[in-house]
This record gives sequence, C-alpha cells and structure tokens, in this order.
Amino acid sequence: MPMTVSYSYILVALSVFIGMSAAYAALDLAPRIAAASSWTRSAWLTGGSIAIGVGIWSMHYTGMLAFSLPVPVDYDWPTVLLSLLAGILAAGVSLFILSRKTTGVTQIMFAGVMVGLAIITVHNVGMRAMRMAAEYRYDLRLAGLAVILAILFSLIGLWSGFRFRDETSGRGWRKIAGALVVGAAISSLHYCAMAATTFLPSPPGREVPHMVHISTIGAIAIATATLVVQGLAILTSFVDRRSSSQTIEQLSSQLLRSHDQERRRIARDLHDDVGQDLYAVRLILGRLRDSAVRSTDRKLLSEAWEMTAASMEKLRTIAHVLYPPELETLGFRAAIVAYVDGFRERSGIHVELHIPTAMPPISRASESALLNVIRECLLNVVRHSGSRNVKILIQTELSQVSVEASDDGSGILPEILDRLRDDVKPGIGTASMFSRIEELGGRLEITSGHWGTSVKAVIPIRA
Repeated sequence: MPMTVSYSYILVALSVFIGMSAAYAALDLAPRIAAASSWTRSAWLTGGSIAIGVGIWSMHYTGMLAFSLPVPVDYDWPTVLLSLLAGILAAGVSLFILSRKTTGVTQIMFAGVMVGLAIITVHNVGMRAMRMAAEYRYDLRLAGLAVILAILFSLIGLWSGFRFRDETSGRGWRKIAGALVVGAAISSLHYCAMAATTFLPSPPGREVPHMVHISTIGAIAIATATLVVQGLAILTSFVDRRSSSQTIEQLSSQLLRSHDQERRRIARDLHDDVGQDLYAVRLILGRLRDSAVRSTDRKLLSEAWEMTAASMEKLRTIAHVLYPPELETLGFRAAIVAYVDGFRERSGIHVELHIPTAMPPISRASESALLNVIRECLLNVVRHSGSRNVKILIQTELSQVSVEASDDGSGILPEILDRLRDDVKPGIGTASMFSRIEELGGRLEITSGHWGTSVKAVIPIRA
C-alpha cells in the first residue's frame, strides 16, 4: 500500500525562491561572461557555473527535504555530491551557450536538451541518495512529462537568457520577470517528478558509513548558504558592471575632451593660418585688379577677389561652428544664444531660436553634446542644405532636455536617409552626433523630405 506523504510548505516556497534566484543569477552573469575574454572569461564561467549549479542542486534538495514520509529518511552524501556535480554541469552548459556572441537555433535546441537531461539527472541521482525503509516507483506518464518539462523549461531559460542578456539597467524589471518565470518553471518540474513517484514500504536496508540525516534546520541552513553564494555572485557581477561602466564613462569623457580640443585646434588653424593666407591672396588680387590694363582682366580679377572674400567669410563661419569660444566663458544658455547670433551674423542665414529663460543644470558632457548637435546642423545647412531659414527649439521637461533643429532646404537624399534608419552613419559629423547622444543615454532622430530636414536630440537631465 502506498505511503502517505506530506510537504512543508515553507520549504516548498523556499525551494521555489532558490530556483528563481538561480535563474536570475544566470541571466545576470551571462552578459559579464560574454563581455570577458581569455582567463577572465574562464574565471567568470567557472565561478558562475558553481554558484548557479549549487542553486539548482539546492532547489532540488530543499524540495526533497520539504517532502515528508512516515519513515526516517537519510542521505548518502557521495551520491548527493554526484548530483551537485550534475547541477554544476547543467549551469556550465547554460552559461557557455548564453555567453557566446552568436548561437544558432540548432545549438540552442541541443543545449536545451542537454541542460534538461542534466537537471533530470540532478533529481534522479538525488532520489538514489535517499536511504529509508521504503522503495519508490515511477508513474511513467508523469515521469515522461517531467522529462519533457525539463527540456522545455531549459529551452525557455536559454531563450530568456538571449532575450535579456543585453538589457540595460533601466529595463532590469524584464530580467527579474524572466527569472521569476524560469525559476518557477524549473521548480515545477521537480514537483512534477515527485508527483510521479509512489513510495511503498520495504524492509530497511543495511546501514552504510556515508549516510547523513538532515533536519529542517539543516535544510534551511543549506538554502541560506546557497542564497548567500548566489547573492555574492550577483553582487560581484554588479560591482564589475559598475566598474566597467565607470571606465567606459572615463574613456568617453577623455574622448569628448580630445574631440573638443581637436575642434578648437582646427578652428584656430582655419581662422589664423588659412584665414591669413586667404587675406593675403585677396590683397594681391586687389592690387592686380587695380593695375590691370584690359577691362576683361579687371573683371576676372574682380570676380576672383569677390570669390576669395566669400571664401574667407565661409571659413570664419565654419571655424566658429567648429568650436564656439563662448561655451568656456559663458553659461550654457548664453553660449547658445551668442553662438546662434554669431552664426546668423556671419552666414546671413535667418535662425529662429526658442530657448527657455531658465535651464536646468546638466553635465558638461551633455552641454557639449547638445551644442554639438546645433553645431553640426548649422554646418550642414551651410554646406549642403541651401536653406536660408533655420528653426532651433530647445525644451526641458521633468527628466529630459531636447534640442530640435529644422530647416526648409533641399533635404537628405533618400538613400542616405535609409542608411541612417539602418543604423549606418554616412558621415563623421553624423556619427559623432549619434555616438555622443547614445553614450549619454539619449536618442537622436533625423527626418527629412521635400519640406527640409529635422534633427531632434533628447538627453536625460541626469546625464
């Protein structure tokens, strides 16, 4: 006659929580392993496999310890250790697949089958570690369902890993949601396998020297230790991610400073060296024009003199657009007003500027990025658009500041606009705008048509 069984619902809930914790650790560690290389990648893979493998194993054993029989139950610890190794193997395969740069559907399917079988192995080996005055039998239908669920949930876990491994911290709730679903699913296959098991009384077997008895307090201690190990793994990943993020921010700041310094140098060279050379050429052309005898020569020299004067004016405009000196001496708002006024005066292009009277404080990197958008837009108007009217609208909201520059010029060619939509930046200036805005967590939108071109940049005020 089958034995009557019962569960400790506290330990059941604890085992489910451990499963969710292990799933979150896998989703959190996979991007760190993918980003690492050489021995660092091996270290992350080894440490992560152990932490998550212990979590899978602990989830199963906590669930088994939540299961009560009317007879004492002991465990053979070498067999328990073998099931732990199976859990680490399952975690290692999962992390290895998730950390690959590219993985095909066939590889995910194969890995899902391997991981599912490894999880079933954890359960079956754990069952074989039980020492009691009872024997168990399986309902093949429910046992087969447990195997199918193990493989199916492993595939879901791997898919979730690929889906969420590139999520930013701003969307971490999606990673948490994925971990809750995968963790609950993995836990459910354990209890499905237990439901497929029927225990029958039998004579007690002979005692072996490797048997240990685990109490409820011991089960809680195992679960607590597991959660501590997983927490340390997640904390290490978080600290490493923050450190990497700070390093990237420092390098980005250095790059932006270097970029600004280079713009300043180019603007100074254009204004001082090339400008002086053009001024000398204009003087020589003026003297030749005045001394020319034939009217046709005077006419040609006058045209050359006027072209040189126009080139000098364009050169001064481009030099001012490349690096406005007002940003270092004035505040952000005053610098934009002075910059647009200077551009309007030098180029003769009508610029309509709308800017709030009071601007919220933003970082210097954000100020430079927004000014760079205005600078590139005005520079493109001079070079390509042919527009004589430009509108610049600056707006601030609770959490972001936006700059929108629009003109009524010739617009962007359709093929170039398609390349922009396909994330292919055709020019250095455009690529610079996109990279600066994206590094600050913002977005850049470019639209164009027969009516002209509009460029809108949005940056979080916190940046």
